[in-house]
Amino acid sequence: MPTASRPSLRTAAASARSASLADVAALAGVSTGTVSRALSRPGMISEATRTRVMEAADRLGYVVNGAARALAMRRTKTIGAVVPRFGSSSFPAMIQALESTLAEEGYTLLLSAPEGRRAQQPDILRAMLERGVDAVALLGTDQPPAVLAMLAANRTPFVQMWAPPGSGSDAVGFDEHAAGAQVVAHLAALGHRRIGFVGGHSRDSERARLRFEGVAWALARYDMALDERAFIETEYGFAEGFAAMQTILARRVPVTAMVFGTDYLAAGALAALDQGGVAVPRALSVASFNDNDFAAYLHPPLTTVRLPIREIGEAAGRLLLARLGGQPFELPVLKVELIVRASTGPA
Repeated sequence: MPTASRPSLRTAAASARSASLADVAALAGVSTGTVSRALSRPGMISEATRTRVMEAADRLGYVVNGAARALAMRRTKTIGAVVPRFGSSSFPAMIQALESTLAEEGYTLLLSAPEGRRAQQPDILRAMLERGVDAVALLGTDQPPAVLAMLAANRTPFVQMWAPPGSGSDAVGFDEHAAGAQVVAHLAALGHRRIGFVGGHSRDSERARLRFEGVAWALARYDMALDERAFIETEYGFAEGFAAMQTILARRVPVTAMVFGTDYLAAGALAALDQGGVAVPRALSVASFNDNDFAAYLHPPLTTVRLPIREIGEAAGRLLLARLGGQPFELPVLKVELIVRASTGPA
């Protein structure tokens, strides 16, 4: 008679050889079809059944024969994603949402996070295709012809994330002009007419370029001016925002508000302003984009445009699943929202 400290006869027998799907089904008390769905399409069964199946699989050390399944299905159930290094950015939230959406249908995300513009080199995509990924997620629409040609030649479904509206049926993103208009309209209503801007390197980043274009478009709309002496392009990060703000303060530029391309830059700038004895927002208003988790806890809390970062990842995942399933997919309209906090005030 087995005891709690000894494996059952069924467990012991399975451990003497590689555990099979039937072993997992017998131990979990379900059919082999249920085990298969629990492992490949967990969203189709109840959480309680899935938990029982996974516990049985873990107990037996069962691992799906990926090569055999891929051969039978002509799919590897993996999705490749090429996203430049994270650093101080909002990309992790987007990628997490993409991964979670794909995992609901049993797909695994294979992620490459190369440095800067190396993300656009065809060799990274080639390596993923050689590993048999079923589809690919790319960042933005600024892709070299060689990358697009390779995807077309291999008939690989793909999605372009964080893309401007109108970029095509395989692009998911939001309107940067609308985001820029909201923050600039807010500052205009407070009486600000001359502002500064600190953002990413627009030459190397489609996101940085679109962000600045959105702000510039809105400034022209509201008849406001950007002081060139308070305009800096840099890397996204706390230290970079701190250094940029120190430079602008040293120049004694007569602006009444500063707009930053990301909350990371703005957070660094707030530290520089505090160190320099500049009261925010009485002496200078500060606004930004993204609405990262920490934005509400800065001193003062940061006025920022909330961007649909997680929604981009979720929509990208659903689009790829629809393409792989031969199903239609309607691109969602992703909205931006200004979150007004204490870092902005009257000019």
